[in-house]
Amino acid sequence: MTLEAALVIPMVICVITLIILFTYYLYGRCVLSQDAYILAFRASVDKDRYDAAPESTVNAKKDRVVGKKYFGSTKPQFHVTTGASGKEIKVEADARIRAGAMGDYFLKPRSGWEFKAGQKAKCLEQVKHIRRMTRLKDIIKGWE
Repeated sequence: MTLEAALVIPMVICVITLIILFTYYLYGRCVLSQDAYILAFRASVDKDRYDAAPESTVNAKKDRVVGKKYFGSTKPQFHVTTGASGKEIKVEADARIRAGAMGDYFLKPRSGWEFKAGQKAKCLEQVKHIRRMTRLKDIIKGWE
């Protein structure tokens, strides 16, 4: 084996490993953002329908939403906050890449890669709005 091959082959292996780690990171980040929005939306709908606490809705539904999609990272932790008016629900989540490859080299941080996502949803009170519009239509028909 020549000197060039001795330098090129480890570099190629490092680049391929980094590409795989980057894809784990990007996949986990995209799925985490999607799951955070789904949980925020479901919490807003439950608050609208049943006047339920958003934290309890997120905690009850997070295992079913998360499923087994996070194969390259840890299971995400979800944190729920509500706005000052109580109508805006924000779900934030974070997780870490589990891969230990290249942990002792300069290419990967020793602490690992952590990714975060946060999404918001508003309680629009659609049921009350629809009932109000239906009642207004009935009143207008009564005047005719």
